[in-house]
Amino acid sequence: MLLRILSVIFYILIIISCSSIPDQVDKKKFIDSDDNAFIFTSTTNLNLIINQDNYNGSYVVALPDYKRFSEFNNFFQLGMIQAIKDQGIENNIEFILQGEVNTSKIRENFLIGPVSKESVKKIDGLIPKDRALFLNEANKNFYISLGRGSQLNTLNKYLDSNEVSRVGIISDSTGDKDSEKIFKNSWFNGSRDIITIDSDPYIDSDSRIKNFLDVSESIGRFDKISKASFSSLEFIPRSRDDIKQILIFPKEATRLYELASLVRFNYGLDYEIIAITSELDDAIDQNEIGLHDISLIDHTYENRFGYDLNKSRSFCLGYDSMLLAYVISNGIQGEIRGLLGIYKIDSDSIEINSYIN
Repeated sequence: MLLRILSVIFYILIIISCSSIPDQVDKKKFIDSDDNAFIFTSTTNLNLIINQDNYNGSYVVALPDYKRFSEFNNFFQLGMIQAIKDQGIENNIEFILQGEVNTSKIRENFLIGPVSKESVKKIDGLIPKDRALFLNEANKNFYISLGRGSQLNTLNKYLDSNEVSRVGIISDSTGDKDSEKIFKNSWFNGSRDIITIDSDPYIDSDSRIKNFLDVSESIGRFDKISKASFSSLEFIPRSRDDIKQILIFPKEATRLYELASLVRFNYGLDYEIIAITSELDDAIDQNEIGLHDISLIDHTYENRFGYDLNKSRSFCLGYDSMLLAYVISNGIQGEIRGLLGIYKIDSDSIEINSYIN
């Protein structure tokens, strides 16, 4: 009788242990969120998650014509190589032209790319979702891309996390009007507000910034008092305190520096100046950014090519495309931190959020 009881207990333990294995695997393949929601700390280390049962097929990378897009291809591939090295990826990698994608053959492997919007449209939905990562916007398959969407996601989340209800915007005539419009449409509701000042390189931006910061009248009164006084006076105007963040949507880096300097020069020392960078394509002057204390929403500049935007973005896109392809093909979900941004991945979608530098 005792032997029979022990046998029953033994089989129950076996059943329980077997039934718990899938849950353990699921937990290993889900990555929790990091507390640093907006700042780059490091990329996700997949070596700690993926075991010996990982995806063993090939990754097929569809890139644009090498001669026409040589710089992009070079730095993109350097990024991929870095990701392969960092993550210990041992799969075979094959490069093809984006116009040569054969969807029937891809089903046996994993496709990274294509880059062009037209090529993506042609094959969107023709490849199983867990077998492709496009590099331009798609409706049915997973994708990542270089664009304003991830930056505006971060801007909205950052302001929400700080419970901001009113922001200031310097709306420059030469700026990124599309991003500004999209942000305003998403921002306005019954309890949130925007104070906007229009600016233009060909008008007196200094006076407009003074009015925007509510220091014009104070400076005018001081000038009158100073002229009537026989002794020197010290004076620091108090700028408006109903906003703490000033947003700029530039298309040119030099104009960004100019507008930020006008804010600082006109006693706006305590404001947080935040800039969307999706339309910038020149190298960023790190000294100017530091001097005017500007927060840039973009990929992390802590990579091999730093503030050289064209090289840096291509490198980061290559790195993250390899990283995420490895993630998707191995069925991993949760939060993945790359160089372009932070990704929230589930079985249906990828949400991309840029970093604040």
